[in-house]
Amino acid sequence: MSENPVERLLDSRLVMVTGKGGTGKTTYAAALAVLGAVRGRRSVVVELDNQRPSLTAVFHKEPRFQPAPVRLNLDLANLAWEGALHAYIESVVPSRRVTNLILNNPVVGRFLDFTPGSREMVILSAVGALVEKYDLVVVDMPASGHAFSLLDITRSALGLFRSGPVRTRATELKSLIGDSRTQVVLVALPEEMVVNETLETIARMRSFQMLHHQPTVFLNRATLPSLTEVERELLRRLVAAEDLLPLEREFVLAGRWEDGLEQATATAQRVLAEQLGVSPLLVPPSVPGGVPRDTVEAVAVHLGRSVGATRREIAWT
Repeated sequence: MSENPVERLLDSRLVMVTGKGGTGKTTYAAALAVLGAVRGRRSVVVELDNQRPSLTAVFHKEPRFQPAPVRLNLDLANLAWEGALHAYIESVVPSRRVTNLILNNPVVGRFLDFTPGSREMVILSAVGALVEKYDLVVVDMPASGHAFSLLDITRSALGLFRSGPVRTRATELKSLIGDSRTQVVLVALPEEMVVNETLETIARMRSFQMLHHQPTVFLNRATLPSLTEVERELLRRLVAAEDLLPLEREFVLAGRWEDGLEQATATAQRVLAEQLGVSPLLVPPSVPGGVPRDTVEAVAVHLGRSVGATRREIAWT
């Protein structure tokens, strides 16, 4: 397996991207899928039963249950409950007539709505079906807490069902999660609360045997060190100066703000490296403006440098 963490992800079959809400996990899921497609792998990026799909703003196309192409080698999908349930029932009931009877039965609908874990099992089954069809499946998972609950359903199902199709499917999904070509990605920010949640999520996943490999952690919006200690001390002294003109003070405060970001990045990098045994991958802030497609392209270009992907290959056409 490649020592290059980005290449290792792109050579996988299934990449599950999660993180605390607001860290940029959707951006990284899309960027990794774009890179997979650029490298010639038939790829699909998926959301999970998202009522307001986030990837629409990136690909300018609303994802449906059935994957649809958005660029060369790349499809887009939203594994919504209704479509996933229909596919799941079809996979365990060979007769289309019986399948329709089951799906149209209101008692069955109420039973599924109130059966713990049924939705998670069905959605995960839809992910597993895509892995059989594509070279690379990148999943924009829910935020870290919900992602844990989603993956934990296989353990719960195996404890509840001693035999039958549900246990068989749970066994298959547990095997997929533990496969050597399944990778977990966590996106973090250089903020203490986010770093702590990232470490807690990884520890929890490990304790429940969800992680069979070292997860990849991206430290998003990382500001690399540029100031020397002498320069930092000078900024500290200038802030206290009383004879600065307004424009001069604004410039000094901007420098102090930049220094704060740099120090926060250094601290987050150190804490993550100490706890995980491997340094996170630092990704600088994206271009200003907050346009989702531009942000995804910027992240893909940054990550693509380590695998030889050019800006021209990545750029939207």
